[in-house]
Order: sequence, then C-alpha cells, then structure tokens
Amino acid sequence: MKQGPRRVLLTFSALLLVWLLFTFSLDPFSILLGVFFSFIISLFTYDLFVDRESSFKRGIFSFLVFLIRYFFVFLLEIYLASIALVYQVITMRINPGIVKVKTNLRSDFALALLANSITLTPGTVTIDISGQGENLYVHWLTVNTRDEHKIAKKIKGNYESQLRGIFK
Repeated sequence: MKQGPRRVLLTFSALLLVWLLFTFSLDPFSILLGVFFSFIISLFTYDLFVDRESSFKRGIFSFLVFLIRYFFVFLLEIYLASIALVYQVITMRINPGIVKVKTNLRSDFALALLANSITLTPGTVTIDISGQGENLYVHWLTVNTRDEHKIAKKIKGNYESQLRGIFK
C-alpha cells in the first residue's frame, strides 16, 4: 500500500477511535456518522496528522497503541492536576509565573498537541512556542522551582513521551 492511502487510513482510524471514545455510543447511526465524518476529515487532514517522512516505520498497530495510551495519559494528567489545583487554591499555595519548557518534539502538529494538552491541564496555559519549536512558554499557577528539568517534568508530565511515540 502506498504512503498516501496508508496515511488516510491511519488518520481515519485515529479519528474514528476518538469519535467512539467521546460519543461512548455503539448506536449504528452514531457509528455510521462517525465513519462518514472521520473519512471526510481524514481526506483533507491526513497531511497534518501523519508526517510523510516518519509514517509507518512502526506500523498502524503501534501507532494506535501510542494514540490510545496518550488519550488515557491525557485524562489522568487532567484529573490529577485538577485535584492538586483545588488543594493549592484552597490553601492559597499559589505562586503564578511564566516558565520556559524545552521540548524535543519537532513536528508542528506534535508541538501543537503538546501545547494544547498543557493548556487543557488545569493550572497551566501555553502562551508561546519559540526557538524553532524547541521552547514553550507556559503560565504556571504554582511555580515552586526554577530548575528547568523539574519544571519540564512537572508541566509536560508524560505528554511528550507519548507524543514522541506517535510522531516519531
């Protein structure tokens, strides 16, 4: 199978999986609607979703495993950050500031997903991507260290490693 159709199939599979996870419905009409929209969207966006040079070195199954793991890591990080943020706000242990977070991701789409994942995590907002995509500037509600490695570990969590698995 050539790269183009494989990339469309991979994008379609990922979009359909996300559709099923978000609708949480096995109703035939819902599934048919998900298949239809996932296919249409994948025809127009596969170039953004799957990098031409790096796609299919691992295979579709490996890609989907990393995608599913990323989804669950994302939900877990949001849940844990919500609990921590509520505690910190109630106890007034907040110290807002802007921090620089280094990243090894080079795909524009992977960087956008990382930045948005950080923004969706309570207590953090990505405000800029600079330096050829190697630095993210994040407003963090609870700055408690100035060590860049500790900051990166706390803010990126497991997002970057999962995205590296998806986009390598």
